[in-house]
Amino acid sequence: MKTVARITLKPGDMLGEDVISYHGEKLYSAGTKLDSKAIARLARHNIMAVTIMEAVDFAETHTERVKLSEGFKQFSRIYYECLPHFRAIIDSVVKVRIAPDLKQLMGIYVKLTSQAKNGDVLLDYLRNITPDMENMLYEHQLNCGLIAAVFASWQGMTNEETLKLIQCGFLYDIGKLLLPSDLFYKAGKLTDEEFAQMKTHTTLGFDLLTEVGMGGPIALSALQHHEKGDGSGYPQKLDVSQIDEYAQYCAIVDAYEAMSAPKTYRYPLNTFEIISNFEKDSGKYNKFKLNSILLNIGKSQLGLHAKLSNGQEGEVILINPVHISRPMVKDVNGELIDMANLPPDVEIYALF
Repeated sequence: MKTVARITLKPGDMLGEDVISYHGEKLYSAGTKLDSKAIARLARHNIMAVTIMEAVDFAETHTERVKLSEGFKQFSRIYYECLPHFRAIIDSVVKVRIAPDLKQLMGIYVKLTSQAKNGDVLLDYLRNITPDMENMLYEHQLNCGLIAAVFASWQGMTNEETLKLIQCGFLYDIGKLLLPSDLFYKAGKLTDEEFAQMKTHTTLGFDLLTEVGMGGPIALSALQHHEKGDGSGYPQKLDVSQIDEYAQYCAIVDAYEAMSAPKTYRYPLNTFEIISNFEKDSGKYNKFKLNSILLNIGKSQLGLHAKLSNGQEGEVILINPVHISRPMVKDVNGELIDMANLPPDVEIYALF
């Protein structure tokens, strides 16, 4: 809702609040759709300003509310202003073999994060950015650096640790830019040979970052972000005790971004679908780091309206710390639905 001058009103505007005259008479109730006669009556009563509904007030889903919000529109504008600059920095590493300008990268980080009042809002904004096929790999890297910052804040990292994780997030997947673009735009499943080639982006990224003087956690994150805690990852099949700490975070960031970002062929997964997928694959990650992050992601959904696959629905009111993807929901009658007690095939399929 917004407050506007009466002289700017147009027929069709809907009141967001009651309009009371200077004599205490209710002239119109909230929700009234104004016509020319109503506007003229407001003028006769010397009403100077009224509150009217905006498009965002009519949104039915959380995603619609985010997309229609002025905050997201501003963030989206600045995001697409920053993207070419981010791409130029990354391309300078890939094509010219010079170290990335970390000061410029952090300038982009500050410019974008300053548009979101907290980490929850930033994640919401990133989920709703329209994908650009031409810049898909660059958007992924930019998003991962921003997501890494949110996760670092949830983990209570020091400023120095946070800075390093953000840099890792921006750069760990740079090896993909050394591979043929056809691998990333192919329709359908990769062949075994193509997948083997795809996996080389970890070593290619490590070698490139080491060459330009970005060794340590940044290079190791490039090399190890597809290693899994159970030893099933690549390229070295390391177990969790052998994987660099920053690379462990980047593995979580990478998977989260892949599931939460909109694709040209699908909408983003909803938050509880993402959490559920992580829980099913929890053995592949550092469980302490993962559970802490998932708990914060789950708490960001408190107060939203959830629709369950069995037809039930209600407000998400409590996160289950043991089964984070299965919260407590209160239906319209005030009855509590404990999803932990429902069959495992009953899931949250939409959030509003």
